[in-house]
Amino acid sequence: MNGAKRSAEAVGCQNASVGERSALEGSNRESGGRRSGSENVGLSNENIGENPMPRKPKVSSASGEEAVNWGLSGPMLRASGIQWDLRKVDPYESYNQSDWKVQWQKEGDSLARYLVRVGEMSESIKIIQQAIEKIPGGPYENLEVRRFKKEKNSEWNDFEYKFLGKKPSPNFELSRQELYVRVEAPKGELGIYLVGDDSLFPWRWKIRPPGFINLQILPQLVKKMKLADIMTILGSIDIIMGEVDR
Repeated sequence: MNGAKRSAEAVGCQNASVGERSALEGSNRESGGRRSGSENVGLSNENIGENPMPRKPKVSSASGEEAVNWGLSGPMLRASGIQWDLRKVDPYESYNQSDWKVQWQKEGDSLARYLVRVGEMSESIKIIQQAIEKIPGGPYENLEVRRFKKEKNSEWNDFEYKFLGKKPSPNFELSRQELYVRVEAPKGELGIYLVGDDSLFPWRWKIRPPGFINLQILPQLVKKMKLADIMTILGSIDIIMGEVDR
């Protein structure tokens, strides 16, 4: 009797689940069979950062003043309440022709740095979509496709073409002056500093990597923190070993 009862319950559950799926499919058909934009992207504020759970105590927080004094940039700086983005304050290329917002938080902790980066993903999607819409129409040519259409034993695959025949990049003399150019990289301000002396090679050349500068504040962020928090703190700084291995 017990076995028959469990079998009947199982059949009833299966029928109920089939009915629920049918009702869900019917509602999807009525709504056009599409999810909302936030459900498709998966980066909506309903899912990230704005849940009903209370915010945990701050982990490795840094105030806006501390962030500026340490020379932080990028999400590390904006997570501490400083709305500084070179694409807005010092526009270059065509960023000022797109509609997007600077992502920032005021708490200055690991969660704030995470939320800034997640918000920048959504803003990057908006920038890319606007850039695609502005691409002019007309004919185009894919040089790589033309190369692959050549015969295998053509001059395109010769040793001289691949290694010896390529022309070097054009050279130009650097005048006797100092130059500094900066862009807003994903991790912060990436700067190139040059000092010319009227020759083809710079007298001094220095790269300002954002990860190397942002890592300086690590000793302060790990104070009075738990050992298990170190990986979270390092992840929130988002370093690249190629930048900090000096």
